[in-house]
Amino acid sequence: MISLGFGAISSGILNVADDLVAIYALGASATQIGILNAAGSLTFLFFAIPAGMFLDRVNRIKVMIVAQCAAGLAIFSVPICWALGVLSYPQLVAVSFLGGIAGMLWSMGAGSTLPALVGKDLLSSAYARKETVETSIGIVAPGFAGLLIAVISAPFTLLVAAIANVLAALSLIFGLGKLSGPATEVSGASERLSFKQSFSEGWRFTLTKPLIRALIASSSVTNMGLAFGSALETIYFVKILGFSPQTIGLLISTVAVGGLLGSLVVPWLVGKLGEHKTLALSVLSLPLAVVLIPLAAMFPTAAVILVVGNAVLYNALMVSYNATAYGLLAGLTPNEMMGRQQGFRLVFTMGPVPLFGIIGGLTGDALGLQNATWIWVGITACAAVPLFSLLRSRRPVKTQS
Repeated sequence: MISLGFGAISSGILNVADDLVAIYALGASATQIGILNAAGSLTFLFFAIPAGMFLDRVNRIKVMIVAQCAAGLAIFSVPICWALGVLSYPQLVAVSFLGGIAGMLWSMGAGSTLPALVGKDLLSSAYARKETVETSIGIVAPGFAGLLIAVISAPFTLLVAAIANVLAALSLIFGLGKLSGPATEVSGASERLSFKQSFSEGWRFTLTKPLIRALIASSSVTNMGLAFGSALETIYFVKILGFSPQTIGLLISTVAVGGLLGSLVVPWLVGKLGEHKTLALSVLSLPLAVVLIPLAAMFPTAAVILVVGNAVLYNALMVSYNATAYGLLAGLTPNEMMGRQQGFRLVFTMGPVPLFGIIGGLTGDALGLQNATWIWVGITACAAVPLFSLLRSRRPVKTQS
């Protein structure tokens, strides 16, 4: 958890400082900022499957350590080149791309290792505790980054992010680096498979099992809605609701608060209701959180309250949904298949995100922001459709060792 905490510090700083380096240090345009952000997210689409196959053949802890060190070195190059007067926009894009690959390996490695470390029966609660650490830091890190930028400038703020990456790697070395066996490595059978055999095995396992297919489809639709809405939110707050930058800043903080609340409630909910019912409650309640956004324009005197309610409720439900869905997925997946299952899943769940971000913006321009937010509600409601058969089932999911 200490390592996850340092990783969250780095991510929180980068979320604020990365774009500001491009804007203030290099005078980047809006298009260049879009390309910079896309450089990191596109790694899931192109490299998630090969990364999953790789993680099913090697010591996953060592991969996580190398990934964090590589990310730290890449980020460290930005302030160094800035100080030398040679920082360029292509370098920032390259750093974002390399950071995206490292972050993907880190996330997938943690997801592959966690089930063997805590046991699959406790996985939903362990995932929730992981979210508690990351969201708690997510509340503080952006403000800390803003203070650092004011004091030492945006490029040098990235020094702190780079150091946090290295500390995350060191925490793994001292905490988990000596572990061996199923928590870090997989059976020799995976290592002997050819690329084609490994790909085919991962494809068949992930997409031919109805429960896994339903969970992936639901997560994909949820992410489509989130990407669609993210393209609308900020401009909707400014142009329709008339919020000030200070108010929007407050709303960003409440996002992390919602995630923290969700992570604290998930273990209790799973204990009381079980994973199936907790998943059903989460996915069916998501549209009720999103509908608060278009309602805010209809009740302007309560707009701030409704939008804050959306931020807290939506992110609490998303943490609950992700924790229980991940617990169910891991329960269905043997250890030697965890990397490939995550790789195929991420392609389908993260692949549509850039496209639906563009679609959201185009829809807002074509139909009006208010109408587009109602479409966002509709997309989110569709996330429950792939799960109807799962949610109706009362049979326990058979776990794999």
